[in-house]
Amino acid sequence: MNPKEIVDPEAWAKKTIGPCHLKDLRRTGRAVKVAARMANDASASLPAQMQTWKETMALYRLLDEEDVTFEALMQPHFQHTRERVGKQEVVLLVQDTTDLDFTHRQKMDGLGQIGNKQGRGLFLQTVLAVVPQTKEILGCARQEPFVRTPMPEGETRSQRHQRTERETDVWMRMVDRLGAFPLEPTIVHVGDRGADLFPFFLACLAQQTHFLVRVFENRRVQPEEHPQQYLLETIRAWPAQASRPFHVPGTHGRTNRQTQVRLAFGSLCVMPPRQEKRCGTEPLHLWAIRVWEEETPADEEPLEWLLLTSVTTTASEQAWEHVEWYACRWTVEDYHQCLKTGCQIEERQVQSVARLIRLLGLFSPLAVRLLQLRDLSRFDPERPAREVVEPTALALLAAHTGRVPEEMSTAIFWKAVA
Repeated sequence: MNPKEIVDPEAWAKKTIGPCHLKDLRRTGRAVKVAARMANDASASLPAQMQTWKETMALYRLLDEEDVTFEALMQPHFQHTRERVGKQEVVLLVQDTTDLDFTHRQKMDGLGQIGNKQGRGLFLQTVLAVVPQTKEILGCARQEPFVRTPMPEGETRSQRHQRTERETDVWMRMVDRLGAFPLEPTIVHVGDRGADLFPFFLACLAQQTHFLVRVFENRRVQPEEHPQQYLLETIRAWPAQASRPFHVPGTHGRTNRQTQVRLAFGSLCVMPPRQEKRCGTEPLHLWAIRVWEEETPADEEPLEWLLLTSVTTTASEQAWEHVEWYACRWTVEDYHQCLKTGCQIEERQVQSVARLIRLLGLFSPLAVRLLQLRDLSRFDPERPAREVVEPTALALLAAHTGRVPEEMSTAIFWKAVA
């Protein structure tokens, strides 16, 4: 999608929502109109976005139509993202789960448990397509909202492993629904500790794609060794092979700071879990990367990443590159935060989960648009604003700030908007 299609709400809505199939062209037209109005002010209430009571009621009727599904609304965006993926050399499919908290909405039907037993809401699994070299967000490759099914009372961990359906299956479901890609781009599924699932590894490899995840499970390695060796101890015993300065962003309880990190990497033979029958008995030959700091400031948690990947890692340059790939994982957290704050999804006044999930089909691509708007000024800050901004919007903002439209860069334009 070119910059002008991102900036102009109506052009964006026609491109993103216009091709969807809702069994009636009038519904599609209504959905495009609604999306354009939402794009004009993403954080406003639904009545404020729709502007009149008549238009607001028309939106609620649209959200009650059985043929207006989350999948149908999102399908054009999924397809467009996939087309953009095919034009790249390397694409990271960054996957993560977030919860949408509606504990404050006591009258909303169909919610499930989140957090502690008092929390009510639903979960959203997102796969965001990101270009690692530029951090460009191509779009949402796949997404699934779901409500948690409570665990049976007294269920043990062993019994949970024997269940045919589990909440964590959503990670593998995303990989299977995305399927295989053309061989030209290198596709890497990226996940945090929640993705450290042997079935997830197998699902990625079955689709001829790669994976890069942060280690959580202390798996068995080197089956012929006695006594048995384990993953965490093995990786941490490797000597440092390189070091470099590293910027620690100020997030997740950490302060914004510079540090020096060390690097170690190597190959491993990773054994499947014994209790997981669906994983088989064959080991996987993978690569592991460890990044850590030895001198940590007082009151700071030491930085350490232990990564496991199917991507060949035989040189320091490759290992550092894969560390940078994992750093792109925070993009999906930015996306979820944008959905909650920029789009105010948790404040929407709807009375059922069914309506909310349909509403997500409109707000989910809108959150991508907000991030893409943010990135326009970051990727090419000196680009003339007239090349990417709708002329009327540029003229209005220039008049408001006392500037000349022809002299405004994209960075100046978006800072003025902010």
